[in-house]
Amino acid sequence: MARRRAYLHLPRWTSLGLSLLEAMFLGMPVLALAVTEAVRAVPPGAGVLSTRVEELLDAARWLLVDEPAAHRLGTAARAAALDRYSLARFLSDWDRLLKEVSSCA
Repeated sequence: MARRRAYLHLPRWTSLGLSLLEAMFLGMPVLALAVTEAVRAVPPGAGVLSTRVEELLDAARWLLVDEPAAHRLGTAARAAALDRYSLARFLSDWDRLLKEVSSCA
């Protein structure tokens, strides 16, 4: 999957698809419908989000011919995924929550 130029994410009703995060962790720029949690998961500069299929097609064509741009967006996507969805961040959040709950008891 990481050898592909971009990841196309078209689900309209999934809150946040794991495949979207997996693509970001692999360093792939994301082309996605601007719906549900994708809007928050894919920051500016990590892909293209739109509710217009024509814009997503234009972005796909652009990334196919501009490999450095695809690499730049993919690098930003990976950095965002590591910052927001990494195991370290997840465990840190749980540790903080458990500490808060145990101090209330």
